[in-house]
Amino acid sequence: MDTLRSVSHLQKELGDDLFNVLVSSDNTGAVREFAEKLAKDALPTVITVGGRTYDLLGFLKEGEEYVGGNTMVARAKEMSAHLGQDDGEHLLKHQGDIPVALCGKVVFVFTDWRHPDGSGRVACVCWDGDRWVQCWGRLDDGSWHGYARVLRRK
Repeated sequence: MDTLRSVSHLQKELGDDLFNVLVSSDNTGAVREFAEKLAKDALPTVITVGGRTYDLLGFLKEGEEYVGGNTMVARAKEMSAHLGQDDGEHLLKHQGDIPVALCGKVVFVFTDWRHPDGSGRVACVCWDGDRWVQCWGRLDDGSWHGYARVLRRK
């Protein structure tokens, strides 16, 4: 029954003409390739790392490509996703649990883990080609893009 509802919803969203193209037997191969690409490119929204479960949250609003650091931090706090050094180090210690699908596609931002010199930088956990590493991101440069994610512990 859920499948029938899903198909009905898809037909309603696409409209009859596009839906008929989608379900045409002539397009089976192309539809399969497209569905496989969607599944491959879909990023998880919840991860469990070292026994801790986190929601992965974006902070951009519709139509935004980037925001400034202070906006990013304020939105992280609004979502209760302003984690600090403990969680950042936990991710690094248990990085083998981070889904491979996230490697090179996201940067984890820990807005409450600040650089000790007071320079207005926050800690990030970034993919470095073969492992996750801790790096620093500047809050004053205004380039916090959609690949950055904040985490909220469940």
